[in-house]
Amino acid sequence: MDTLLGALHAAAWATYVGGAITMEWILRYVQRTMPPSQVGIVCKNAGMRYRWLALGALTVIGVTGGAMLLRIDDAVLASRPGSPELSLSDPYGRTLLLLTALWCLLAATVALMAFWLHPAQRKRSRPEMSDAEIAAERARVGQAITRMDHALKFELVVSVIAVGVGASLHRGGLA
Repeated sequence: MDTLLGALHAAAWATYVGGAITMEWILRYVQRTMPPSQVGIVCKNAGMRYRWLALGALTVIGVTGGAMLLRIDDAVLASRPGSPELSLSDPYGRTLLLLTALWCLLAATVALMAFWLHPAQRKRSRPEMSDAEIAAERARVGQAITRMDHALKFELVVSVIAVGVGASLHRGGLA
């Protein structure tokens, strides 16, 4: 059971971080070669797919991480380097707490992107709008795109940090 949980946990992290890297480093540069009329469509479709993939992966990470935490006993901890403890007085316990906080931050960021930032990018133009209203709508969408860009960068940085923090658990956590 531990092997299955560990494999699912690692696969979910790989999927999640791989998606974050793809959205930030690959999709952004591919957009530069596209006609402007296609960029909005590609961003909309990629964003819709990514948000569900990211939310699903983060759910699997949370469930498997919680299950692995509940399955840890003193014998398992004693066999690890430095004989860590599940206590805030021990680096292992503090690292688990930090990792949980990072996971919560990532889940909140992805939920924010999925349910507020991404929908805010939709253009709400109507034929009867005046030139001033059209300009205001374009400015609003531009601001929404900028906020989404900042959120994607933040998410990528936090996800890479979380992977590093998680990897430190195999050596007893962060000192």
